[in-house]
Formats: sequence, structure tokens, C-alpha cells
Amino acid sequence: MRDFGLAMEKIVRRIPASLWGVASDKLVDLVLNSANGERMPSDLAKTILFYWQRDQLATEIGLQRLMEAATILEPEKTIGVMDELGLHELVIMLKETAKV
Repeated sequence: MRDFGLAMEKIVRRIPASLWGVASDKLVDLVLNSANGERMPSDLAKTILFYWQRDQLATEIGLQRLMEAATILEPEKTIGVMDELGLHELVIMLKETAKV
């Protein structure tokens, strides 16, 4: 799982800061509306809640945790969000990481 976290860190670092807010909103919606909630590790859910309470989901670390959760719960939809944002390099990276 450590390698997965490192991969998410590399991916998130490539998201332009100007897109952090919209990316965060889209990933939050994806995570909250997922029918696969049971797949999310409880420690990851608690971490996301921690950042949400502090209004830090649209930061690099907040996005990293959201990206982890979204990729675990809905890998194909997460790739779709990155594609929708025009982040095609990240689409390729996510496909490799999520094995989609």
C-alpha cells in the first residue's frame, strides 16, 4: 500500500494548483456517491474527514488522500474525472497505477 500512496503523491503533484478546488469537489462527489464504500480503509476515511473539517481537501495532501480513496472505490470514474479536467498525462499514470 505504501507504493500506492507514493504513486498517488506523484500523480497529485502534477495537478496544477489552479485545478485543486475543482478536482477536490469532483473527487469528493465521486467518493461520497460510490456504491463501493466498504472498500475504503477506515483510516483513509478518517484522514479525509480530518482534512475536510479543516477545509484542507483542496490542498496537495488533501487531494492525495481523495485521489487514493477515489482510485480505490471507483478507479475508472477517477480516470474519467482526470480526463474531464484535461489532465491526460494523469490518465495514463492512473491507468498504470490502478491496473485499469
